[in-house]
Parts: sequence; structure tokens; C-alpha cells
Amino acid sequence: MNPLYFTVTDTDGTKHTAELGVDEEQIDTVDLAPGEIITGTVTGKGTFTPKYVTYSDGLLGDSLRADVK
Repeated sequence: MNPLYFTVTDTDGTKHTAELGVDEEQIDTVDLAPGEIITGTVTGKGTFTPKYVTYSDGLLGDSLRADVK
């Protein structure tokens, strides 16, 4: 898990890259075993309303998407 692999998509469909070092609860860089869970904050630069967050495992890896609540 690497915070650099996150993007935030806003309600207009624009993608924002994760901005590091902004929130002290930023999601950590960790290795997760199957079934392990981690929580943390993903922050994007600028003013926008987030719709969902996408995690892509490297350049060619699988992507996972979660709605922002």
C-alpha cells in the first residue's frame, strides 16, 4: 500500500492526485497480508467535492475504487 497510488475523483469527474504530508492521519505505506485492513486519510490539492477514491497497485496493477462518504 502506497499513498502515491491513490487518486481522488471529484463530482465533476476530474481526477486529483494524492497530496502527501498534509494530514497527520494520512494513509501509511505498508505491506498488507490477505485480510488485513488499514485506514487513513487521502488528501487532494485544491477545493473540490470528492466522489470516490481509487487505489491502483502500481502502473499495471489492479485498481480498487471506494465511494467517499
